[in-house]
Amino acid sequence: MAAARVVKRALSLDGVWIPLTTPFGKDGSINWKGLEHNLRIYERVPFAGYVVAGSNGEAPYISPEERIQLVKAVRKTTEKPIIGGATAESTTATCQLAKGIADAGADGLLVMAPFYFRKRMTDEALSYHFKKVAEETELPLVIYNMPFVTGIDISTPTLAKLAEHELIRGVKDSDIRKCAATVQETRSLNFDVLIGSAGYLLGALLAGCAGGINGLAGVMGADICKIYSCFKSNDIQKANEIQNKIVKADILFMVEQGVPGLKAGMDNVGLVGGDCRVPIQPLPEKEKEKIRQFIHDSGLLPVQKSQQMQN
Repeated sequence: MAAARVVKRALSLDGVWIPLTTPFGKDGSINWKGLEHNLRIYERVPFAGYVVAGSNGEAPYISPEERIQLVKAVRKTTEKPIIGGATAESTTATCQLAKGIADAGADGLLVMAPFYFRKRMTDEALSYHFKKVAEETELPLVIYNMPFVTGIDISTPTLAKLAEHELIRGVKDSDIRKCAATVQETRSLNFDVLIGSAGYLLGALLAGCAGGINGLAGVMGADICKIYSCFKSNDIQKANEIQNKIVKADILFMVEQGVPGLKAGMDNVGLVGGDCRVPIQPLPEKEKEKIRQFIHDSGLLPVQKSQQMQN
């Protein structure tokens, strides 16, 4: 019999959250030792918490059971908050996945809008979906607004209405203008806005965002966390200096290369990145060399001597 789950209604979203990548072995299975290796290093960085099975974790390519197992594995390694990616197309499937993630030890959920039947995803349908998932799990839910993938840009008025629900705690978005507008519309509610790109974290913080879920944190986490800490201590000049350093890296790793580039960067700083799951193809050697050269020129040193981690 499964242990009774403790309902956690409170979840602070302040700070920098790292969306974990999922390391794979050469046969495509999850490299659990590689994940543990990465987490031991990340535990030294002042991240607010971990996001498991999000876009940088290649969520569309890992099964619901694997997502649950990933949350369990991360929970064994950390006491920090965990937000689990619980995106599925139907409300029923999302609720089932979310319950499994909650039972595995997650403190919150990250849920993207269903998009296969895009024209049917009215404000009413989306509102029902997010509320139902939150209520079924009784966990704080963060809406993942990613129109680049879904083709659906959840409007600020709709987000403001959803923010009135006690379990809908925030939204992750990447449009800084939209984020600023959402902050203004939800300022009186227990609802936070998180920016999805390290490239304009400082601008988002100045606009009132609570923090960010930034893929680049997998390579430059300490610097990104320093932007946040400088902002909180009102050292905006220092925060801006670090932000300027981050911008080029964000463009190279996340805009130009995406998850394969992020993983290649990890391989060069003592972490376990590796290849993505097919059909994503390995990064060409020419692009890997560009990343190696950038890391060298930027003065980014390996966290520790890297060892090849196998299953």
